[in-house]
Amino acid sequence: MRKTIWVCMSLTVLTCCDKADGEQGTPEQEEGYATGKVTDSKGLPISNARVVLDNTVLYASYIHGNTDKFGTYRIKALPGSWRTFAYVDKIYNGQVYSMELFPDGIDAFNEEGAVRNFTWKLEGDMPWEAEAYYGGTVLLSTDYGFYEDEKDIEITLTPLGPQIDGSTGKTLLLKYGEKKWTHRNELWDIPIGRYKVTAKLKKEGKVIPLKIEDWYKRGGLVSEFQLDFIPKPGNGVNNSASIVIGY
Repeated sequence: MRKTIWVCMSLTVLTCCDKADGEQGTPEQEEGYATGKVTDSKGLPISNARVVLDNTVLYASYIHGNTDKFGTYRIKALPGSWRTFAYVDKIYNGQVYSMELFPDGIDAFNEEGAVRNFTWKLEGDMPWEAEAYYGGTVLLSTDYGFYEDEKDIEITLTPLGPQIDGSTGKTLLLKYGEKKWTHRNELWDIPIGRYKVTAKLKKEGKVIPLKIEDWYKRGGLVSEFQLDFIPKPGNGVNNSASIVIGY
C-alpha cells in the first residue's frame, strides 16, 4: 500500500513539474496562431511585451497581443500573410521608451502558424531595412564659427549608471568614418543609456579639448555634460539626442 501511494505521488509531482517547465519553455508551432517567447539580453522572460502581427498586403492591418509572466505569447492569426513584431515599453530615468525587439525570423507566414522568438538588443542592425538600428541616434551640429574637419574630432560617451535594460554600459570612443559615425551629422546605434559626453580635436599633433552643449536646452557650451535620449523629441527621430560642438 505504501509503495502504491508513493508511486502515485511521484507521478503527480513529475506531471506538475513537466507542466510548469512547458509553460516556461518556448511554445511550439500551432496551426492558426503566432506563438513565441520574448527574453532580455540575459535570457530572462519579459512579461507584458507588446506583440504585433502586421499584414503584409493590407495597409495598417494589425493584430495585437502581449506576453504573459513567462514571456510567452499566443495570438490568433486571421487568414492572410503576416509578419510578427515585438516591443518593450520601459521607464528609464523618468521617461518611457518604446524599444523594438530582435526577431529570430522575419519571413511571412499564413494559416499554418509560426514561432517567432524575440530578444532585447540595445544595439545592432535591424533586419527589416538598411540603416535601421536598435540603438539610439545622436544628432550633431556645430557652433557658430566652428569649421573643423570632423575627421579630426573624437567624441567620448562614458556611461553614467546602468543602461536601459539594467546592463552595464561601456565607454564609446567615436571617430568619423567608423560604423557608428559614417554620416557627418549623426551618431548611430548608441545603446540607450545616460552618458557623460566629452569631445576633443586632434590636429597637427595637438590635442585640444572641445566644448559641447545640449541642442534642446541651450545652456551654453561646457567641457562635458550629461546626455539623455528623448523618446519622442518631435524631430521624427525617436530615442534620439542632439548636441552642439564648439570651441
